[in-house]
Amino acid sequence: MSDPERPLPRLAMLRAMTDRAVLDHVFVHERTTRAELAATTGISKPTISESVRRLETAGALRATGTDQTGRRGRIATFYELAADAGRVVAAEVNQQGIRTVTTDLTGTVLTTGHHPPDDRPMTAAVRDAVAAAGGAGAGPVRAIAISVANPVDPVTHEVVELPGSPFPEGRLRAGDIGRDVLLDNDVNFSALAERREGAAREAKSFAYVYVGAGLGVSLYVGNQLVRGSHGLAGEIGYLDSSGTTLASALADQGFGRSDAPSLDVDAILTTLDQADGDAVAAERLRLLGATLGRAVAAICTIVDPDLVLLGGPAGSRPGLVAEIRRTVRAATPGPIRVEAGTVTDSAALRGALLSALDHGRDALLKAVAES
Repeated sequence: MSDPERPLPRLAMLRAMTDRAVLDHVFVHERTTRAELAATTGISKPTISESVRRLETAGALRATGTDQTGRRGRIATFYELAADAGRVVAAEVNQQGIRTVTTDLTGTVLTTGHHPPDDRPMTAAVRDAVAAAGGAGAGPVRAIAISVANPVDPVTHEVVELPGSPFPEGRLRAGDIGRDVLLDNDVNFSALAERREGAAREAKSFAYVYVGAGLGVSLYVGNQLVRGSHGLAGEIGYLDSSGTTLASALADQGFGRSDAPSLDVDAILTTLDQADGDAVAAERLRLLGATLGRAVAAICTIVDPDLVLLGGPAGSRPGLVAEIRRTVRAATPGPIRVEAGTVTDSAALRGALLSALDHGRDALLKAVAES
């Protein structure tokens, strides 16, 4: 016999779907009425009213006041996300330290922070930065997403240490930071930001190429991110380039740092700034664009994406985009578009936040279902 206190699976599923529709509307519009919810979702008013009551009882929604509807005698009650419904934390870890942002579940920023590099073990530094960020606001932290510059194993959720990597994460693992922590590569998070809010929203498939202190590619086929079995898909710095790696070839051309195994972003930007009026700088730019462009062309030949986006502190600069585009078009048969990414204000941190919001909202719905 079924337990009369527990809804049948089909009923529970329908309730969850309705609650999701209601909360999705609130996450976007923040303040709404039951009539607006019914009109927007197409769900019947009685079903919407039951969902709102359920969400209010569970502490996810709260009534915020009433107002005239414009119809005689009708007064509408407005609802919004409860202040203690929860929040999410996103962090970006790189050579400059740890940046954090905390938002509520609508995406409204509560706090931001920056922690410069120090001598502590990376796990402790990240854990402390996330804990400080998570202390902002009421309600539980529903999700944490952390962007790192090295690849992440999709099975163990542990940072993969690469030979000669200049990045500081070491053996950082999601489980060492907290429960249900989302740990991923910065290029993957940047590509997610472009997919959701940037230049790749309409692309059927796209490659996101990051050019900064490190090199990396993130590939989306449809809405599916291609990670590889070990999280190493897109590590183009290790591609063969005339008998050496791509990263080493760029270093030999004068674009590497002498004090670290990484690209010299300042040297690249200086070349880009001087290329218009300096013949030497213009030639260096052509060499840089051709070297990177051949690597991008190899990816395009194998995958044939609809779009290639260039990002990172150097990758999205117009001069370098133009040189890479020229090389790709000359080396590939298809009409592949090569453009600059449009999410330029810390795309990795933005992507991490979008991922945290997705998981945080799911966690709230799960809590409602279990209440």
